[in-house]
Amino acid sequence: MGLNTENHTEAKAWKQFWTGRAAGSEHRFRDAGTAGRLQSHWSAVLADALPASGQVDLIDLACGEGEVLQLAARVAGSLPDVRLNAVVSDVSLDAVSLAAASVGQLDANAAVADCAQLPFASSSFDVVVSQFGLEYAGPAAFGEAGRIVRPSGRFNALVHVAGGAVEHACQADADVLEAVVGAELLDRMRDYVITIPKAVSGSVSREDGQACADALRQALETVARTVGPAAPGPARDFVGRLVQDIQAAAGRLGAYRTEDLEAWIAGQAAELDAFHHRMTSMLRVAQTEADMSALAGQLSAGGLSVTRVGTVSMGEGGAPLAWVLDARRAE
Repeated sequence: MGLNTENHTEAKAWKQFWTGRAAGSEHRFRDAGTAGRLQSHWSAVLADALPASGQVDLIDLACGEGEVLQLAARVAGSLPDVRLNAVVSDVSLDAVSLAAASVGQLDANAAVADCAQLPFASSSFDVVVSQFGLEYAGPAAFGEAGRIVRPSGRFNALVHVAGGAVEHACQADADVLEAVVGAELLDRMRDYVITIPKAVSGSVSREDGQACADALRQALETVARTVGPAAPGPARDFVGRLVQDIQAAAGRLGAYRTEDLEAWIAGQAAELDAFHHRMTSMLRVAQTEADMSALAGQLSAGGLSVTRVGTVSMGEGGAPLAWVLDARRAE
């Protein structure tokens, strides 16, 4: 992601997401249909943007795990006379490392950078691309992306769209996660882990122990009422695993050290908080038509000709998947 690092909470949430993350792992808005539409978009853009021969300097901004770069490498590989010189850039070291390693024999350079303050000279790249990332760094990131496009170069970005399919999915996930937060499930589990051994040893009353157990049970029931009817998705999967783990640990409390369980609870709380923050941040950065007009203005002010402001659709009658912002710099 291309977070403006002045927003430390935002940056921390995305960095935590990518830390130790495997490619294609959880918390992603992806299904076969969505992935196919994204790939179709980029395959067409890259086939048009890459020349038939010569060296091409390409950068994938706010690269995440490098999905766009992987497609670029595939397209370039079908053009035997093209030499692709690629850079992946993201605010997260783990993300750029994952992206750079995802393209096999292609030697991609990794740059940890805030997309609103790119460490590249003007007119550095022939092709500048980004998928669901620049908007997190704010309008300045689009101006910066335009700045590094060479004469005859191309810029293309997919941007979260207000009222679109991703926004709807993120809202559904946020609602599930908020149910866990509102039920104070992890707080009740922490109380249980601390109180029940004391009740067994007699250092607190049996009544206090029972009240603690009842509070945990009620929190689990509250979460179950929300998660049960929720649509399938990464938040439902995350919470489902969390509930199962809590039930298993609570049922075998004597098999674990209290300090180990407290550390596990703290880790789950941090993951829950970061996951919830990512979902709500996606809602905050989803762009309206007026927003996109302003972003196009950022590119135009930098000397690029905006050739398209449109959407990628989920299908006939479906919600839009993303805004498309395409621009070129004249020779």
